[in-house]
Amino acid sequence: MIENAFAGIVLTAQSFNPSIFTESWLTNNKIISPGSFVGVRVFAPEVAQFQTQEAQVLVIPPQMQVAFSIHGVSGECNLQRGIITHTVELLPHTPYRALGLNFDYFVEPAGQDFNTYNRRLLGTGDYQLVQEFSQPDAKFGRYFSKDHGEGRLRLDIKPVKGGPSNKDLLQFSFNFHYEVVRIDQSKRAQKLIELISAWDSLRKYAEQLLELGSTIKS
Repeated sequence: MIENAFAGIVLTAQSFNPSIFTESWLTNNKIISPGSFVGVRVFAPEVAQFQTQEAQVLVIPPQMQVAFSIHGVSGECNLQRGIITHTVELLPHTPYRALGLNFDYFVEPAGQDFNTYNRRLLGTGDYQLVQEFSQPDAKFGRYFSKDHGEGRLRLDIKPVKGGPSNKDLLQFSFNFHYEVVRIDQSKRAQKLIELISAWDSLRKYAEQLLELGSTIKS
């Protein structure tokens, strides 16, 4: 039922310096292998944007973001995660503020009409507003949030259009958010690397919740 899936790591700071992220700096420090860059890339004082076959990277003063596909990809994606962890190791004194580990799954109901599936999954219950959306073309979503470990898990479920045929899909967006601003700045880099090391276990937990949240009880 999974049509596509992506992961993202978002690192926010009081201020990044995108001008550091030149092609030579990235390769000399073994963050990106020489010859791995593909497509158009931008290295400027206010923005660094580049991609490899494995990941897309954006650095602007408020944040650094790495996005990559996990659809049909097994393992811990060490290469993609390493872009963030190596950067933190090289720039430990950057005033980091927060870390987000994100997973987005796009689900297509197998052999079912999307609206029927969507209503049975999310459009029932005694919430009065549901009764106002009784027409066949209505679509439904849900938002969930709870503390999880040292951070906060937010799950947003919503219907979207996607794919080459612009078909109806249900998007499950997981955000594991960690604040580090209250940690002593000398210890933030170490803490961020520790949190990123839990990426694979968080992915497995997200996929457990995905299976639970996308399955209609018979």
